[in-house]
Amino acid sequence: MEGTKISSLLLLIIILGFTSCRTTYKISTIELELIKPGQLTLPEDIDTFAVFKRGFFDSDSINYEYTSGSNYKLLTDTSIHYNDLSNLCADNLAHYLENENYFLKVISYSDSMNYSFKKADSLTTYSDLHKKLDADAFLFLDFFRFEDQLAKYTPNDNFFFIQDAFPELKKSKQFEFVNANLIWNLFIKGDSISHVYFQVDQLYYGNSVNPEYFGNSFNHKQLLENASIYLGNSFGTKLLPSWQKVDRIYYHSKNVNMLKAEQFILNGDWLKAAEIYHLATSNKNRNIEAKAKFNMALVCEMEGNLDAALDWLLLSHTVYKYKNPDHEFNCDQYSKILELRKKEIERLAIQVRPNGEN
Repeated sequence: MEGTKISSLLLLIIILGFTSCRTTYKISTIELELIKPGQLTLPEDIDTFAVFKRGFFDSDSINYEYTSGSNYKLLTDTSIHYNDLSNLCADNLAHYLENENYFLKVISYSDSMNYSFKKADSLTTYSDLHKKLDADAFLFLDFFRFEDQLAKYTPNDNFFFIQDAFPELKKSKQFEFVNANLIWNLFIKGDSISHVYFQVDQLYYGNSVNPEYFGNSFNHKQLLENASIYLGNSFGTKLLPSWQKVDRIYYHSKNVNMLKAEQFILNGDWLKAAEIYHLATSNKNRNIEAKAKFNMALVCEMEGNLDAALDWLLLSHTVYKYKNPDHEFNCDQYSKILELRKKEIERLAIQVRPNGEN
């Protein structure tokens, strides 16, 4: 009998131990907007920015081909021209830059270099081009190519992956997958080298979300035009500081006070959430304590105090007496995100122009 009691007690301890680990599985995700720096810090004296579609690789002269169906049948659509799509992309990048008011003047030359200038101008030096056009920076779209597949839903691993990654497409029965490959070349006045950017992206469309892009060749053309516009705007966010959506995780809890704090988080009322979480960091329940300290890190990041956020993560990391690998992983990953964010903020301090609206 005595042995049975001891075994039951050990079993209870083991169960409680597993429960302690499982409670930290209750991770929720919140989507936020943060200002991100551009990939290149542009000089402050760039006032006039020129955008060209140059097409060094003759990507405009080939027929537009795409695959259709599970047998990957290769089709040609003569109504679609790379020249139109690449011009649309370059023009929308220029439009994006103009709307950001980062430069005094943005000029889109589209493919005028290929037609309006003399043949020899394609080999002209950047300094010569600067003298001709009096621009401080030139951006050239040198290559533009799509790998395009039209497909119907079939229950296989590829579609399961897409539906997991993009839950909004779960009801779609028709899909369009566009793999985009672009090359941009940036030259800045006074710089001895050009900066080459490879823009590689995968775009997914489904008929449940975008029915207007499915059904016939006209719809297909509209989809590709939409993709071209998106790519132009997307590259703009790489050039300039921009507001972008990011995901952050936090711990959910059924504790009444923690639920109240979670509602404040979802409403963006970070200081009210902090009042509740701060009290919960002294809770005798280690699970609530660990979650509250982790969530305090998120609050501190949103309030702009990244050092305090890192301190809270360290405190949360060491709450449990025994190893909790999942919680330790969450803390470590968020710490890496915050260290990266600190570097982004340092770059933003240089990139954001005091009189700009970016």
